Amino acid sequence: MKTPREARRRLFIAAVLALLPPHRPDAAGAEADPRAGRGDERPGEVLERAGQRGLDGRLAGDPRSGFSFIPEGGRAPIPLKAGAVVAFRPTAETPSAIPPPFRVRVGESASLSGTIRELGEDRVAIRVPWQPADVRIVRRAVQSIVQRSGEAKVFADSFERIEPSRWAARGRAELRSAAEGRGVRLAAPGSSLLHRLAEPLASGRLDVAFLDDAAIAPGRRWTADLTFRGPAGPASVRVVLGRDEESLAVECPDGPALAVQRLARVRGWRRLSIRFGPEQTEISVDGRELAHGKGPSGPLEAFAFRAEGPEEGKGAGEPAGLIGGVQLVRFAETPASLEIDPSQDEVRLVVGDQLYGSVRGGDGDRVEVVVDDKAVGVDWDGVSGLYFRRQAVASRPVEGLLARVDWLATPGEPQASRELDHADGAISAFDSAALTLETPYAGTLVIPRGRLTRIRLDDAAWRVVIDPAAHHLGDNVSTSPPLLDPPLPEGGLLVRSFDLPEAPAADRPAFVVLDVVQVVGEAAGSDFSPLVARGELRTYVEANGRRVDYINRYVATSNETTERIRIPLPPGLLKAGQNELRIVQTGIAKDPTWFDDLGILGVAIELDGPPTRTPSAPAPSPNAKP
Repeated sequence: MKTPREARRRLFIAAVLALLPPHRPDAAGAEADPRAGRGDERPGEVLERAGQRGLDGRLAGDPRSGFSFIPEGGRAPIPLKAGAVVAFRPTAETPSAIPPPFRVRVGESASLSGTIRELGEDRVAIRVPWQPADVRIVRRAVQSIVQRSGEAKVFADSFERIEPSRWAARGRAELRSAAEGRGVRLAAPGSSLLHRLAEPLASGRLDVAFLDDAAIAPGRRWTADLTFRGPAGPASVRVVLGRDEESLAVECPDGPALAVQRLARVRGWRRLSIRFGPEQTEISVDGRELAHGKGPSGPLEAFAFRAEGPEEGKGAGEPAGLIGGVQLVRFAETPASLEIDPSQDEVRLVVGDQLYGSVRGGDGDRVEVVVDDKAVGVDWDGVSGLYFRRQAVASRPVEGLLARVDWLATPGEPQASRELDHADGAISAFDSAALTLETPYAGTLVIPRGRLTRIRLDDAAWRVVIDPAAHHLGDNVSTSPPLLDPPLPEGGLLVRSFDLPEAPAADRPAFVVLDVVQVVGEAAGSDFSPLVARGELRTYVEANGRRVDYINRYVATSNETTERIRIPLPPGLLKAGQNELRIVQTGIAKDPTWFDDLGILGVAIELDGPPTRTPSAPAPSPNAKP
């Protein structure tokens, strides 16, 4: 978008404000317990209404017969049409899951968080915390795999087995099946699991998913121990997770002591989080503070889980040490200045360096990239993200009630640190337990209803994505926030070919569907809108050699955030076999090469049936010059 100086200044100020850390109440405030109710955040759903307060109630129906919203108070159901948005209030689910370290982005089509299982030539497989099956994503459609901002995974284990190369085990450390509650159980006093770091870690966070049965076991306990390299020798911080009392405890036998507040044990799965660094140690369980203070000043060298007490048969009760998962991350600063080259793969290192080449493969521990014909292996603890070469790859078709679905991968995280998962697709099933979504590139997703945060409904249609990658059309390098992706322009032409199995039926209108940002709208009131109205600074869609329409006519806002627009295609224009789509820019009368700088973040084709589609095309402009 061509932006006047004052507008650029306002956008820059807005971008700076957006980067400032949000205000956080102190530990005694309402944010101390993420499970506590906040204002109107009670379970249920809300129908969003433009310019009005949301309507409380519940979403009902199914993708075949259609959805309706049932308001509270016994009022009549409201049929939902295309564009309807339903927000889901959070449930009271205990935040016991460890936050996934990776986020896989598939353009505007999907953003999914999980743990990397496989990074191959054809697919990326991730384990997600909300469904049992791994999610397999088409590799060529993936735009990036990034770690949580400011973090890099050092170690993770979900205890499918106990690897001798990772753990030093003593006593009875027994694996439990998924049916029993997957993890490792310290089954007898004297049992322990110890992991020693390959390199000491100055600052980071250790997350532990553990099961507390809340039982009182006189004379016995089990602990999570962290060993630091102190100036006078090893120094430890010990969190007592199960013992002969009803509350958790923290011990620092080598000093300095931490300030500890009483936190009652609660039956069920819990999440222990220990943040450490040279200046501060913070310990919490399910987001509630347990202890804080200076802590040991040296780096972390090892951590262990131990069961203590008299020998079996000589004391009452037994330790209940069941550990479901462990994850250790290091804290790292985000690089301030980067070069982006969408024509090749990039491995972005936490120290700010960038490796360009071709990512050959990887898993949850390391990545292999070919640089200058030489294979280089890099551990994930040194990688902030992978950014793949932008390429067009057609998706599998999805058909049905289209929707954009947002959800929480890890319930219970503080609002400030949440980044929602989302995916576009066709809803194939919906009930009180889950929503099933058929996606273009990530297969079938089954999302628990309790994790949903928002659904934006569309009409029933057949949809195929022909390019999921982001493109910057125009002639200027993007330097003022919000930046276009990539910052370097690709010129005024984008050409994509795609195949159709058969020509669309006459009663199925066809559309080119674009996700766009920073387009100068013809009627948006921009300083450049009059140029568009005069036939200048336009961006046209052409299909199979025929100019169809210009996209500026479909944008009525400042388009500072992504919008999805749909351009109707004339009947009979698409054909069986190969088709060609061109997005062509025109300049201004004084300079034909002076283009509108804009983002095309996804390109798709949709086919509708006449009764299903809510009209979305704008009224013809009196200035239209197709």
